[in-house]
Amino acid sequence: MFKILVVEDDKELNRTVCAFLNSSGYEATGCLSANEAYDAIYASMFDLIVSDIMMPGVDGFEFARNIREVNSEIPILFMTARDDIASKQKGFRIGVDDYMVKPIDL
Repeated sequence: MFKILVVEDDKELNRTVCAFLNSSGYEATGCLSANEAYDAIYASMFDLIVSDIMMPGVDGFEFARNIREVNSEIPILFMTARDDIASKQKGFRIGVDDYMVKPIDL
């Protein structure tokens, strides 16, 4: 089964995205912070990471940069309210594969 890690600090949005993905035939795991996501990544293999940028503590840019140092192959998709060009460019330079601007249409 295709496993997706959802890293989103908004509990309701995290729960909604995971429920949608799970009902669509994927196995989604939700984490509310980058630190929680690191633990999940070390405990299991994922096929895709969907991450917010603006999170307390470790933000999405730092999280993606850290993931890319360890795994250059796993696709990373930013799901964020930041729609400015500078944020998109920074994300793509880090190695993010795509960028969705909230609100998203599941």
